[in-house]
Amino acid sequence: MRIKHKAFILALALPPALAGAARAQTIDDVARAMGVAKAETIHYSGTGTFWGVGQSFRPGEAWPRFNMVRATRAFDLKRHVFVSDFVLTQFEVPPRGGAQQPIFGEQRRASGIAGDKAWTVAGAFTIASPRLQPTLLHDYGTSPHALVTAALADKAKLAPAADGWTFEIARSGRWRASVLVGKSRLVERVDSWVDSPVLGDMHVATAYDLYKEIDGVMVPMRLRQWAGGHPVLDFVAAEAKVNAGGIVVPPSIREAPEIVKAEKAAEGVWFLAGGSHHSAAIEMRDHVILFECPLGDARTLAVIAAVKQAIPGKPIRYAVNTHHHFDHAGGLRACAAEGAAIVTHAMNKPYFEAAYAAPRTLSPDALARSGKAASFVAIGDKHVLTDGERVLELHRVKDNSHNDALIVGYLPKEKILLVADAFSPREPVTAIPAQLNPFTTNLWANLQQLKLDVDTVIPIHGRLVKVEELRLAAGAR
Repeated sequence: MRIKHKAFILALALPPALAGAARAQTIDDVARAMGVAKAETIHYSGTGTFWGVGQSFRPGEAWPRFNMVRATRAFDLKRHVFVSDFVLTQFEVPPRGGAQQPIFGEQRRASGIAGDKAWTVAGAFTIASPRLQPTLLHDYGTSPHALVTAALADKAKLAPAADGWTFEIARSGRWRASVLVGKSRLVERVDSWVDSPVLGDMHVATAYDLYKEIDGVMVPMRLRQWAGGHPVLDFVAAEAKVNAGGIVVPPSIREAPEIVKAEKAAEGVWFLAGGSHHSAAIEMRDHVILFECPLGDARTLAVIAAVKQAIPGKPIRYAVNTHHHFDHAGGLRACAAEGAAIVTHAMNKPYFEAAYAAPRTLSPDALARSGKAASFVAIGDKHVLTDGERVLELHRVKDNSHNDALIVGYLPKEKILLVADAFSPREPVTAIPAQLNPFTTNLWANLQQLKLDVDTVIPIHGRLVKVEELRLAAGAR
C-alpha cells in the first residue's frame, strides 16, 4: 500500500468564467470580485455527504460514508470563528468501518473554533477539544474569504496558471496551501496540507463552485473535499446568508491538561483512563507492554509518563496497536520514540511504514524530533507475548465489520480481556439493549469460538467492567 501526499489533479466541473470578467492582476482584484471587504459573517445551511477520516475498514480503503441530512457552517471573518454543526444518519448497511458507527436514528456532531480555541459539543456539554484544533483551523483558514483576507495581509502574489491564477499561503506549524483562482476571479480549488498524527503532512483538496452573489458577496454554494486521497465532504448549501450575525461562541473554553488515572485491574496490570481513549500497561519481568497508544503525542506521552510512575525502572518494550483507525494509532509514533516496538496486524504494517516515511514538516512529532525509526512486529490471527510467567495473548477478531484487523488482548491467568471499539461500556449495561451493536455481537461470538475465559473487561472507551455487561450488550442469554 502506497500513500500519496503530493497534490493530485481533481477531475472537477469548475464553473465557467463570468461574462466580461476582467483579468486579475493582484490579490486586491480577487478580493474585489469576491466582495471580501463586505463580508463579516457567512452562514451556510444545506445537506450532503460526510466521510469519517481515518476510519476505513481496511488500511488504504475509502473512509466510511454517512448521510448528512442537515448541516450548518458559519464563519465570522472578523473574530476568526468557524462553527460546524451537522446531523448524520447511517449510510453503510451493514456498518463497515468506524467513525461512531452504527448510528441508530440521527446523530449530531458539532464543533467550532474561535482564534485558536477549539471545542466540541457532547450532549448538553461544550468541552475544549485541542485534538480538533488543527482540522478546524485548517477548515476556517482555507475557506475562500478567509484565504483571500489572509493573502491580502501577507501581500501574496498571483502567478499565472492554465485555469486562471494561483497564490501560496502558509500558517507556520498549522497548514499551507496552494490556491487556484479561476478566470472569474473566484477561489475555485485549494490544495492544502495539514498535520495528521498518522499520515504526517496530509494532503487535502477542496473545490468550491456554484458561486452566488448575496449582498455584493460571492459565496460558493457547494464544497467538495478530499483528504488523504479519499472524499471527506460533499456539501450543497440550500441557503446562504451574509452578515446575519448570530454566531455563538462558548463564553469560556478551558483546555485542561491531559489526565491519566492509573487504576490497578490486577497485580501488575494497570487501566490507564482519564480521557476519551484509554490504555493499559502490563508489567512483565523486565519490561512493560503498553496496550494502545491513542490520539497523538499529547495523550500518549502523558500515558507513558503515567506508566513510568506506576511501574518505575522498566522500559516499555512493546506498544500493542488494536487497529489502524487514526484515533487508535495516532500515538504510536510517540511510543516508537520511547523505543517501543509497534505490535500490529500484518495488514497494517505496509500502511504504517508508508505513512511514517512521509514528510512531517508542519508539526514534527516526538519520533521526527528523535531521529529514530519505528520498528514493527507484524502479527497474524494469534500472537503471544510472554516473559515465561505472565502471558498476553493477542487475537484477531474475525469477521468484525468495524475493522478487518481488529486485535484484542487476553490475559489468561488474570482472565482479563482488553478491547477497543467492539465494546465501549460508557454507561452501565443492565439489560439486553433493544438495538444490538453488530460489532459487539461479533466480538462475543469470537470469544466463544476462542473459548476465552473472561472475568474482567478493560475497554479502550468506557469503564472497567465485569464480563456480564459484555454478555448483555451482545444479546447473549
